[in-house]
Amino acid sequence: MNNSAEKIIVCFTANSAFEWGGASRVLFTNLRLLDRSKFEPIVLLPYRGRIIPTLESLGIRYEVWGKLHEPQGILEYLKTLYRFIRFLKQNKVRILHINGVYWRPAEVLAAKLAGVPIVTHYHVLPKEPGPFVKYSSLIVAVSEYISKHALPPGVPKRVLHNAVEPEKFTQGISIRGELGIDTDKVVVSFIGQIKKIKGVDLFIAMAKRLQHDDVVFIIAGKCRKPADEGNAYTEEALRAEIGDTPNIHYVGFREDIPNIYASSDMIVVPSRWEEPFGLILLEAGAVSKPVVAAQVGGIPEVVVHGETGYLFPKEDLDTMTLQVETLVSDAALRTRMGAQAREHIERHFTHQPVRALEQTYLDLLDQK
Repeated sequence: MNNSAEKIIVCFTANSAFEWGGASRVLFTNLRLLDRSKFEPIVLLPYRGRIIPTLESLGIRYEVWGKLHEPQGILEYLKTLYRFIRFLKQNKVRILHINGVYWRPAEVLAAKLAGVPIVTHYHVLPKEPGPFVKYSSLIVAVSEYISKHALPPGVPKRVLHNAVEPEKFTQGISIRGELGIDTDKVVVSFIGQIKKIKGVDLFIAMAKRLQHDDVVFIIAGKCRKPADEGNAYTEEALRAEIGDTPNIHYVGFREDIPNIYASSDMIVVPSRWEEPFGLILLEAGAVSKPVVAAQVGGIPEVVVHGETGYLFPKEDLDTMTLQVETLVSDAALRTRMGAQAREHIERHFTHQPVRALEQTYLDLLDQK
């Protein structure tokens, strides 16, 4: 890195102009926590959306650029290539940070030709890496699990866990009254996409086994109609699986997720796919809620078994049920694990990952 006092300009590509989905939530969290005395971000948005007022309030430059331009015609591709080279030079961009997977976008080739280091951020494990990923100076992986399995092998990789802003979730208020749940009940919640890969069917099966008068189960998330993927549920299919079980409440898609956390005593993450990381785990810990989670993917890198919650083998309904029942029956244990979860999150998953990301940028520039 040179000795200039100028801020380092980093250009980020966003897959969404809304703060939904893991990759977008991580990107906009990192932008809020970025040390603006040293780094100046520019965000390329795919379209106009609800994140724009947030960026404007933070004084973060943005441009509605469109999605990354994959080859669809040689003339248009070349126009985008030269337009982005000009953009990089005019804005004195020092690093291009691509927030997700891609194939052969003109923007990546432009950065390579302009000599701008490229950081490719893997939030999920792509089935096949795009041919242009080889031009990356570094692949940032959200977990050791992703780093271990990520391709191509020739690109250096660095594990940088996701960060959370606890204050975004601790402001929630209990809405048990609105949901028709008594204050003395123990509330066990599933929050996330309503898909079989997320284990919602396992959650329902566990809830049906634990038909205690003092326990209520909440399912919060978006169903698809019609189901757009083989493992997704329509609302009708979900309610049919719940059946007439009286203490399972499907509350639909909620924008007030902090209130769902505030209304819950514990969170269950029964995923049957290899979760890359699991932002739900950070959010639950931020509000001092213990978790019961499947031991898959990057989840064990967040949950400390027996301290901040429990881990169970994938699709092991018996063990999951036992662990949930243990927490349901022991309020003191829930409180202790929740407090330890909050301490764990504060120590490892708030500003620390973003400081590590900033150091990663500096290291890349030192190598130039």
